[in-house]
Amino acid sequence: MLKKIIYGILAVVVVVGIWVAFNKEKATQMVVDLGMAMTSSVKHRNPSTEKAKFEMTVDAFSKAFKDNAVEANKTYINQAVLLEGDITTISGVTVTLNNVACNIDSTEVIKIKDLKVGSKVKIQGLVVGYNDLMEEIALAQCTIK
Repeated sequence: MLKKIIYGILAVVVVVGIWVAFNKEKATQMVVDLGMAMTSSVKHRNPSTEKAKFEMTVDAFSKAFKDNAVEANKTYINQAVLLEGDITTISGVTVTLNNVACNIDSTEVIKIKDLKVGSKVKIQGLVVGYNDLMEEIALAQCTIK
């Protein structure tokens, strides 16, 4: 009896494995849909409507991470910040101010076309991470002020 159960489970795994191998896009979409269904009831933050906990220049913000990344992570990660600085690059929906990569919120994407490299801008977003190897700080859900 135990052999039949094991063979049955093994057969299901093989069939599912073959189906996934030939339907990678569908399988990936099913996993994404499942994840979305599981997290859709979670209330997400909107940092653009929050009062920024920290307001500073990009240079001061970057210096805090370069000087002491551990403390800066404790202080800034998952906090809304308002940064002022010059745009160094614009790539897709990411506006970079020196070493701060700001992923612009989907409601603000239309404003990107009005931005120019070298112009001064204020951007508010949620600090999501620091890559100490690249010395790059990532902000998400950014809005242009």
